[in-house]
Amino acid sequence: IRRYLAENPKVFDPRKYLSAATSAMQSICKARFEAFGTAGQAPHIQPQSLEVYWQQYQSGALKPSITVHTAA
Repeated sequence: IRRYLAENPKVFDPRKYLSAATSAMQSICKARFEAFGTAGQAPHIQPQSLEVYWQQYQSGALKPSITVHTAA
């Protein structure tokens, strides 16, 4: 956004600078997915409603846990 506004100081249309930012973010996300080996995994994700997540938080099923591994 900063780059776009610096290069186009007279244009203050959110549709313009947000489209440039969205395109840049898509490139970053694609690179990260590929770098971490998660590219192409979207079909395995099952969307759930916020109600389902709320119930899981209430039940404690999504309680964060930290596992510490020590060298033997």
